Amino acid sequence: MNSEGGGRRRQQYVRPADRRSQILGHACVLFARQGYGGTTVRQIADAAQLLSGSLYHHFPSKEAMLLEIMEEFFAETLARHRASLAGTRDPVVALRGLIRNSLTVIAENPDASLVVVGECRRLAQTERFRWLAEQTAQTSAMWQGVMADGVRAGVLRPDLRPETTARLVQTGVWAMAQWYRSGGRYDPDEAADVLVDLFVRGIARPEAYRSRSLGEILGPARAAGAAVGVDPGRYGTLAARMALVPDGADARMRIGYAAGLLFAQQGYAVTTVRQIAELADVPLGSLAHHIGSKERLLAEMLTGFFQELLTAFDKDAVAAPGPLERVEGLIASTVEVLAGHGVAAVILLNERSAEDVPRAELNSLLGSVEGIWTRAIADGIGAGRFRADLDPAFVQRVVRTAISTSSGGFRGIGVRDVAGLYQEIALAGIGARRS
Repeated sequence: MNSEGGGRRRQQYVRPADRRSQILGHACVLFARQGYGGTTVRQIADAAQLLSGSLYHHFPSKEAMLLEIMEEFFAETLARHRASLAGTRDPVVALRGLIRNSLTVIAENPDASLVVVGECRRLAQTERFRWLAEQTAQTSAMWQGVMADGVRAGVLRPDLRPETTARLVQTGVWAMAQWYRSGGRYDPDEAADVLVDLFVRGIARPEAYRSRSLGEILGPARAAGAAVGVDPGRYGTLAARMALVPDGADARMRIGYAAGLLFAQQGYAVTTVRQIAELADVPLGSLAHHIGSKERLLAEMLTGFFQELLTAFDKDAVAAPGPLERVEGLIASTVEVLAGHGVAAVILLNERSAEDVPRAELNSLLGSVEGIWTRAIADGIGAGRFRADLDPAFVQRVVRTAISTSSGGFRGIGVRDVAGLYQEIALAGIGARRS
């Protein structure tokens, strides 16, 4: 029966803890869809059907919500990793466990995974989120430890540093948060098997893999391996990084470079045209003359990145005599274009859901890129050059994701040598050897 008044329904009581969880869930969805910087407290309150003032009874700030999302995410991930590593001494089984754990967390927490992948690198540079660097370091140490154990056990190749292979595999797997979802073709167990095959055994049959170029490329790449690490220049001050703009660069180039740095570091939504003008050292009034608008600039950055990539692919296709060389060329071109558009790659990861992004055009360009990769791998399977059990569409997404999210983070290795390392790992794998 209804309470007094007869016509009014009694409001269902929601415990504070449940309400807090609901608010956090709505915040997480919004952060994933439009970015942390592009989400307001009012939007979160509206989604939770609360007044903005009522929301502050549960969380003191938007930042506190983000903090709790990330703390819960890392706590679950680390707990899963510790449990799986404690259960085995086989490095390949341990690697599979790390991959499976990561994919399980992504599948069960798709929005939180997108938030962490999109915001973690940026926020780890801020004073209030320094703890993020410690959390990511703990996670990375687990991956590196497994790779080192594999080398000591004679299972993994000793000529590739564990830090290098760990970074490539770990970042490649976690960046799958952009597209891996539960209910797809592969559940976390099946996907982990595919990834272990890809990263450990390689996608090419060893007896079919002969490259005239890898011999000269991999020598200097391996020699430079001692210097592998995060490039401090990537995370230096904005002013210091602007100093890298070539002398004589025109205003439009300076504006584009400044905008890219700001979009990548603090997010597109919170970046103002005034900040862009100040960093580029151009008058605010002239900004519209050079770029039209912030929205147009973002669109040009992202579409330009894909268009240059497709142009490079077309040139490579002319010179590639077969599918294996075609895939080599795709890897090299992707690394080279990323070297010139590394900021665009970060923006693409963080801002593809932004309202101002030309989604239809970007999706069309991305579809073209995926189609070229998929056909090249399928051709290799058909020609007997790659393993017959590969899923070309899935493999190309994994390889492209790994390259785009980690190739710019190495110090001491030139673009050509980074391409060599990716060719080595993607085509021959890490090279697991069983006695």
